[in-house]
Amino acid sequence: MQKAKTILCTIALLSAITLDTPAIDKTPADKSIRSSVVKIYCTFQRENYAMPWQSHMPSKGTGTGFIIDKKRILTNAHVVSDARFIQIQKDGDAKRYPAKVTFFGHDCDLAVLKVEDPSFYKDTQPIEFAEQLPELNDEVTVLGYPMGGIRLSITRGVVSRIDYSVYTHSAVDQHLVLQVDAAINPGNSGGPVIFKDKVVGLAFQGLAWGENIGYAIPRPVIRHFLDDIEDKSYNGYPELGAAFLDTRNPALRDNLKLPADKTGVVIYYLDPFGSAKGIIRPRDVLLSIDGYHIANDGTISLDGNNVIFSELLERRQWGKSIAFQVWREGKELQIDIPLVNHIDPFSYRSLYGIRPRYFMIGGLVFSPLSRNYLRVALGGSSSANSHQLTYYSQYAKINELCKGIDEFVVLSRRLPHSVNTYAEGFLNGIVTEINDIKILGLGDIKKAILKPKNGFHVIKFAGMEDSLVLDAKAAENADPDILRSYAIKSPEFMGESK
Repeated sequence: MQKAKTILCTIALLSAITLDTPAIDKTPADKSIRSSVVKIYCTFQRENYAMPWQSHMPSKGTGTGFIIDKKRILTNAHVVSDARFIQIQKDGDAKRYPAKVTFFGHDCDLAVLKVEDPSFYKDTQPIEFAEQLPELNDEVTVLGYPMGGIRLSITRGVVSRIDYSVYTHSAVDQHLVLQVDAAINPGNSGGPVIFKDKVVGLAFQGLAWGENIGYAIPRPVIRHFLDDIEDKSYNGYPELGAAFLDTRNPALRDNLKLPADKTGVVIYYLDPFGSAKGIIRPRDVLLSIDGYHIANDGTISLDGNNVIFSELLERRQWGKSIAFQVWREGKELQIDIPLVNHIDPFSYRSLYGIRPRYFMIGGLVFSPLSRNYLRVALGGSSSANSHQLTYYSQYAKINELCKGIDEFVVLSRRLPHSVNTYAEGFLNGIVTEINDIKILGLGDIKKAILKPKNGFHVIKFAGMEDSLVLDAKAAENADPDILRSYAIKSPEFMGESK
């Protein structure tokens, strides 16, 4: 489930360290699993949201993966995102095999790779998945290629918690996690977490300030991803889009006329892009989900653990439905909700493998607001408007700031030139109008520029009384010189043609 307000400072476990370590003795079971745990070498090139007409310099990293059924390799999405070249190496084999990503699940930080060379799979066997999660204090084994060496590492620890946490790869999605106290370090990403010779999770992130606190993506999340791609496409997790409060407060229960024998959570906000919009109402109390009673703190008892009720939603695929018992205005109702994914431009997940769009006029660069650009704006900009972007990214839907528009458009950069001398104070401002034309998306910028007012472009911004005024003819004449001076090939990129 997406939980945009929840923030956990975690680090993705990608490494580029290559030092040697001694070999480790193994039991026969360890050896059979070891043959299917691989090291991933990745050359990647990130997009540059500060200067969207060019990419960052290529860089390198390593991670871990393991062979599963159908001759596939499972790893983390963050290990291979923005990859330009991927190689796979088996333990004890000097050869590196080229590989390609066949599926990404950026919302759950998982990816599947394929090696075309059939010789790669010689002397390997798929690692099997466990049917059940381990219990607290069960000992697990983590295999991978972490920093500090080039050879396979095996560490052991116990399951210390089964909980929900933000997945840092997308920065907004929250799913079930296994917390383990085994050593999980950069480079372990994608390595299997083994319990009784079967996979119960996949190492993916660690707590930056914690000691021996690592996290694994558990079997239910992995199963959801693998089941999703069975039809050769990835739909992702459906979002209920319902924010709730617990009902432990007696005054609240009395206000809701909730009987003493009823437990559940009360809905106070519905996301306009969620599955529940128009079906569930504010002040509805969710009593049960698919027959599982919801406690007053929002938990259900599932597989021997108390987990948030949304875990049942997590296990449903897009296009399915789920049933709720609901207390509404003194009556108990059963409501079925179809689980669908609406396109939501205001969720602000981190973007990967997508070339940033932009449009430039007179050295002023306009870009859509995204989490990737927000990092740029907050990472060193002195603009007073930077914090307004944070507000819009967090409260656009709640405060209906996005009503009637497709995306927020930001004045992201000024390329200094005499034609735009006084534009600095408008940087990171959210554009609302140009030449009396409302800006509902980046495409409207291009259309509005064709209709100057009395020879000028008049640009208005959210929360600002003053407008940015640009001499239309001078800006048009300056563009070739600006492009040449700053070595920019094109004044725009509006997206890939379909």
